[in-house]
Amino acid sequence: MLTDHRYQEILSRLNGTGRVGVAEVAAYLRVSEETIRRDLKALEGRGILRRIHGGAVPLRLDEDRPLQERGKTNAREKARVAVIAQAMIRDGMSIFLDTGTTTLAFARRLAGRSLTVTTNSIDIALLLGSGPTRVNLTPGTLRAQDNALVGYETVAYARRFFFDLAFMGIGACDIVHGWMDYEEHESALRKVLRGQAREAVMLVDSRKFGRQANLCTFGLDERLRVVTDRPPPQPFQDRFAQHDITIVTS
Repeated sequence: MLTDHRYQEILSRLNGTGRVGVAEVAAYLRVSEETIRRDLKALEGRGILRRIHGGAVPLRLDEDRPLQERGKTNAREKARVAVIAQAMIRDGMSIFLDTGTTTLAFARRLAGRSLTVTTNSIDIALLLGSGPTRVNLTPGTLRAQDNALVGYETVAYARRFFFDLAFMGIGACDIVHGWMDYEEHESALRKVLRGQAREAVMLVDSRKFGRQANLCTFGLDERLRVVTDRPPPQPFQDRFAQHDITIVTS
C-alpha cells in the first residue's frame, strides 16, 4: 500500500508538470531518495516514464528507448519467451527474425541450429553467422540506435520470400488500439511479414500488455500466435478467445 501511495504521487506530478524530481518527492513523502529512485526504476520498467538525471519525465508515445537500454529491461521475461518459442523450431526451417531485444534473446537460443534465418538485424546476423545457420541479411538503411536495416528496400526484400515462421517483436499492446509500434519502418515490415509466412509469431514479454505506442500495426482480431512469458491480463485473454489467436505461455 505504501508503494502504491508513492507511485500515485509520482504519477500525479508527472501528469501535472511533466517532470518529477527525486529530492522533492522524497522530502514530501518523508522517505529516502534511494527509495524514490527505486520507484522510478520500477515504473520505467513498466514503460510508464523515462528516468533522467535527478528525476523522470513521461515516456513519449513516439519514442522507444535505445536497444542497449531496452535490453536491460525485463531481461528475465524476454529470456523466458525465447525458451518457450524455441519449441516451435525444427531443423531445416526457413524463418524471419525482425529486430528487437526479444527477438535477439530468441536468436541466442538458435545458435548451432541448422536453419535458414532471414533478418534485418545486424546483431542477429552476426550472432548466428558463425555457426551452421544460413543467414540472409536484408538490404536497407542502417538505423544506428539498434543496428537495424530499415526502409523500402527492406520491405521489398521481405516480399520476395515465403517463410515457415516469421518471428516479430512489438512495441506495445493496447486493449483498444491493438498491437502498436514506435516507428513506421517496423510497423510496415511486420504487416508484410504476417502475409509472407505460414505462421506469424509475436514474441512479447508480458509487460507490453496495457502499454501504448503511436502506430497501430495489428488489430487484436488478426490471426497471430502470441508467445509470452505469462498469461496476459484477462481482458486481453477474452479478446483473443473471440478470434483465431493462439496464446503460448509457460
